[in-house]
Amino acid sequence: MKNINFFFLALAIVISSCSQSEYTIQNLEVDFISNLGQDPVFSWKTESGGSAGSQSAWQIIVSDNALDISKNLGNIWDSDKQDAKHVPGVQYAGEKLESGQQYLARHRTWDESGIPSAWSETERFVVPLEYPGDWNAEWLTYEYADDAPLPVFRKSFGISDPGEIDYARLYIAAPGFYEAYLNGERIGENVLDPGQTNYEDYTYYVAYDIDAGSLEKENVIGIMLGNGWYNQNEVWHESMIYGQPVFISQLVIQYKNGNTDTIASDESWQWAPGPILRSNIYGGESYDARLENPGWMEPADPGSAWKAGILADNHPTMLYEQFQEPIRVMEELEVREVIDKGNGTYILDMGRNIAGWTRLKIQGTEGQEIIQRFVEELDAERNIDPASTGVYATKLVQTSRYICKGEGMEIWEPRFVYHGFRYVEVEGLTSPPEKDMFTGMVVRSAIPTAGTFSCSENNINMLHQLSRWSIEGNIHSIPTDCPQREKCGWTGDAHALVQSMIYNYDSHKFFWKYMLDMRSSGREEKMEEFYGKHFMDRSRVMKPAGIPTMVVPGRRTCGAATADYGTALVQIPWYLYLYYGDRMILEEFYGDMQTWVDYIHGMKEDGIIQNGLGDWCPPGGNVNKDCPVPLSSTAFHILDVSIMEKVSALLGKKEEQKEYAEMQAQLTRDFNRHFLDKENATYGTHTGSVMALDIGVVPEEQRDEVASSLVRSIHDDFQGFINTGIFGIARIFNVLCENGQEKEVYRLLTKTGDRSFAFMWDHYDATTLWEVLPVTDEYEDLYRERSHSHPMQAGFNAWFYSGIAGINPSEDIPGFKKIVFRPYLTAYLESASASYESGFGTIESSWQHEAGLFSWDISIPGNTSGVIQVPLHSRDAEILVNGEPATASDLEDGFGLLGEYPPGNYRIEIQD
Repeated sequence: MKNINFFFLALAIVISSCSQSEYTIQNLEVDFISNLGQDPVFSWKTESGGSAGSQSAWQIIVSDNALDISKNLGNIWDSDKQDAKHVPGVQYAGEKLESGQQYLARHRTWDESGIPSAWSETERFVVPLEYPGDWNAEWLTYEYADDAPLPVFRKSFGISDPGEIDYARLYIAAPGFYEAYLNGERIGENVLDPGQTNYEDYTYYVAYDIDAGSLEKENVIGIMLGNGWYNQNEVWHESMIYGQPVFISQLVIQYKNGNTDTIASDESWQWAPGPILRSNIYGGESYDARLENPGWMEPADPGSAWKAGILADNHPTMLYEQFQEPIRVMEELEVREVIDKGNGTYILDMGRNIAGWTRLKIQGTEGQEIIQRFVEELDAERNIDPASTGVYATKLVQTSRYICKGEGMEIWEPRFVYHGFRYVEVEGLTSPPEKDMFTGMVVRSAIPTAGTFSCSENNINMLHQLSRWSIEGNIHSIPTDCPQREKCGWTGDAHALVQSMIYNYDSHKFFWKYMLDMRSSGREEKMEEFYGKHFMDRSRVMKPAGIPTMVVPGRRTCGAATADYGTALVQIPWYLYLYYGDRMILEEFYGDMQTWVDYIHGMKEDGIIQNGLGDWCPPGGNVNKDCPVPLSSTAFHILDVSIMEKVSALLGKKEEQKEYAEMQAQLTRDFNRHFLDKENATYGTHTGSVMALDIGVVPEEQRDEVASSLVRSIHDDFQGFINTGIFGIARIFNVLCENGQEKEVYRLLTKTGDRSFAFMWDHYDATTLWEVLPVTDEYEDLYRERSHSHPMQAGFNAWFYSGIAGINPSEDIPGFKKIVFRPYLTAYLESASASYESGFGTIESSWQHEAGLFSWDISIPGNTSGVIQVPLHSRDAEILVNGEPATASDLEDGFGLLGEYPPGNYRIEIQD
């Protein structure tokens, strides 16, 4: 590899001889989807003053040395000036990059007047390694026993002249999780790393840049191993186990003279039992600080207790670089209340339901054992109640144990487990805990926040907050159902939640990874359970290759995916295209999507799909579901077919587009023949009518009638509240507003008392969304035994952004390159405000409606446009845009079309 001397880069001064655009371009982002290859994707954003126009061209250069890049020369790749408007991602198109090598990149853009921007700052990137070719290391393990402590590994090595190091990089994979250390200092901030996968297929390795200054003449690298998902040996059954803890690692040291050293895992490494006595991803962790070896990170010989590393026979057979955001500690919470239960037992209230663990700080005596039990709720006597954490399924209570070594202040956090909890029962203290003895550590995938939302109605703000906290408790490399009982990536939960996640968090790479998990889970043909018309009606079938399982990834598959769950395979790529403008994911997964739709279509009986789980967890629980499984499953199949019709058109597959269009038309006729009660304008249930309206199968002349019939049922049959599960609740506010029922949506969202959303926090003090939403006290026993952190119920939260704030992508020009602004509830709420960080920049929408004046501030980022549809509370309303009179064409549904506006900031005022 050519040496990259950053000294030249630091001295380089580039002076432009021509005028430059007012654009300020942000640094390049360089991303890899390592499962698919080693070519990076480049993306950027632009900022400009005032209402500047759009990018007209771009150029990217890539170099393997600092001198060339400082002269704006791309000796590896120069895209040349490309006349193209701004798109969310540009695929590298140069010669093959060398794996493991680092490169430098810059870019610039031209505005619509043809004036170039300055060159961006230089971005460094390293190409992922190929396995096994680029790995000099061996997989290592130890003398495993079920009841033995988890191991620690070490390797000492020397460097003749540390001052000549150019850079160093550590590569490590350990499917059961790891922590890595260099000379006693922990490497990186990742926890529960790497992300969960199907380990018989592949696992991810993680790469860390090592500060050259941290390397000395004599060094020690250390690795602690966990069980993680790889050796999950306590819950469900033994088939969950992939193998015993293993790891592979290599530290690559590049010198300024071009030479390279590699410290690779092999039999020269040493291992010894460590202080972690037990670690289970569900059950908890036990740690004996007396077993710590303070010299394990010293270069000297550690003694006879250390044995030679053992080459592992059983390990993952493929490695890819982890490209999604890692899991990290994202927030710390102080204890809100300490409850003294007597006899040295205390209960800590963290103030809200979280996923993670506690940090313990204690000056204890040698052998003193601190036991912590983690639960979501207390019983009537304020004792811990572990029922909602799934003890009926897991047969254990989430528990951690720490045994003190008795040497001053000791600080401890679990390493390889996480819990869902609000309350912690503590035993073993000699006095009441001081304020900072325990700290709640909130742990999740480090996905950047994308959206903000608030409005004038407290109930809606509370729902939004509960939704976000529920999501944050369930993003741990996959979208999980709950953080305690199952921790499973149910496909039905994922598609119910995907749009809400996208509006709140930058979920692009997160769901790319989950799509690869689905592909991996479905790769083989094998026998699986299959759900019939009811979730208790199961049979064994041969699942074809290419069809995912209900749960992905992992060995707890819960059977072959049904129409209402596996639809995630079609929906998620479509939403990543719609919200991020990612055409590549459609191209990559088109075959998978097609296989799925053909498979489900082959199950039709008189045009209807019979199997599935149905609209999961309405207010009375699954035994009270009123939406027939065939209705929701067939509706999802129609949705899938409609998406395939659009995708085949986008990809230029005209014959397939025609086939899907004909298929959709016939399915719609069959659906209405079976389920539409034309006389009463209903599909029989809340979710039935909601899904029919949402997927567009209701005859146009009956749409308003079906919405009105739905509202009547809410009042006449369910005491003024909705009776939907996760599929209905994600859609109901949108379809009611779109069909003339804004007032009813406002009433539902602001209702208090029995059968209301507010009942969750007013009566039950809920801080997250429960598996069955506790909107009444009628089902107390049911609520007690169901998870209290289930984001599958949060699908409605996307509508707070798209509906109330009115920020919508456009199918015509996706990725928010064309934004459709259309806010609802403007006649009922006093104000609402939201922002969304799109691939082009920040979109903002903030409105107020007071004293007959509707004021709306909109920000449209560069390289986009905004189609503005204004609410017309009066047909005679005066409209001003930035102080100038404007006219809106009537859209006949309470909105007026102002037009399509270029980038800039706009204030719209409408006097009723």
